[in-house]
Amino acid sequence: MAASCPALVVEGLNIHFHTRRGVVHAVDDVTFDIAPGEIVALVGESGSGKSVTSLSIMGLLPRIGHIAGGRLVFQPAGHAPVDLATAPEKVLRKIRGGGIGMIFQEPMTSLNPAMTVGEQIAEALVLHHQADRRAALARAADLLAAVGIARPRERVGSYPHQMSGGMRQRVMIAIAIACRPALLIADEPTTALDVTTQAQILEILQRLRRDTGMAILFITHNLSLVEAFADRIMVMYAGQVVECGNARDVMTAPRHPYTKALLDCLPVRHLGRPGDGAPPELPTIPGHPPDLAHRPAGCAYAMRCDRAHDACRTGHPDLQMADAAHGHATRCIAWREMSVAAGA
Repeated sequence: MAASCPALVVEGLNIHFHTRRGVVHAVDDVTFDIAPGEIVALVGESGSGKSVTSLSIMGLLPRIGHIAGGRLVFQPAGHAPVDLATAPEKVLRKIRGGGIGMIFQEPMTSLNPAMTVGEQIAEALVLHHQADRRAALARAADLLAAVGIARPRERVGSYPHQMSGGMRQRVMIAIAIACRPALLIADEPTTALDVTTQAQILEILQRLRRDTGMAILFITHNLSLVEAFADRIMVMYAGQVVECGNARDVMTAPRHPYTKALLDCLPVRHLGRPGDGAPPELPTIPGHPPDLAHRPAGCAYAMRCDRAHDACRTGHPDLQMADAAHGHATRCIAWREMSVAAGA
């Protein structure tokens, strides 16, 4: 999936929220890129900084939040690069929904209940492509068909409450891809959907990637979803990327204790193990994520880690390359011990 020019380059992104409790460092020195036609999964617990990162790309941070440092360089093929971190709102409005599409969480609250789904899809085409209403509605029907909705020419006149959760999620995808964006951000697009519908949504996104070459940033807390779906995985914890690399390498040979702990919590990893027939007791990660308004010294995961050394509680670990050949990096000083234990 390599390309000479990434669709998005994020460099040293820092996002702060000013609250009554103090300054919350919601995102801390996050760096990554996404090539055209590549799917990058951003994984972590709630509050790890995943959605905040995506909202900063779209220029949709809440008022109490701001980008305190870093660059967000968006460069679709054939266009000049734009630093989304400093671009004026007028420029962001043209990019938002045009060059970059986003599938938001909770489609029932993201869709306008007073507008038909056809009108909501057509709105982006009228705004960004100056299409007339009739042509935009015809295109809306085509888009509904593309995301797997039956009888699309009838469904353009439906309201969100007349559709199931899976159909509303398909409508959100249709809105996001209406203008053939260079980058699609999918923020928890399969939450609260049954496993069959989840698989259908992932297949739609895979097909869009193949057919259009769009880059996809896929945000989820569910590692089991992305093993066969994403090209690369980035794991976030306490606002930082703690591990990143090829999806297969991260899933089969994690180099950070937090990633391993997340994988150990997956039920599928405990099925079929010998026992007395009783369901296995699933492990959990002890403790809680740190308060990002009062970040502890040292590694943010040290207080929950069973491999923590004294050095982990005092030093501030940087991302270091554990496997240069596969671009596998980790923010852990004990990754060599993990490698030895895994190979034993």
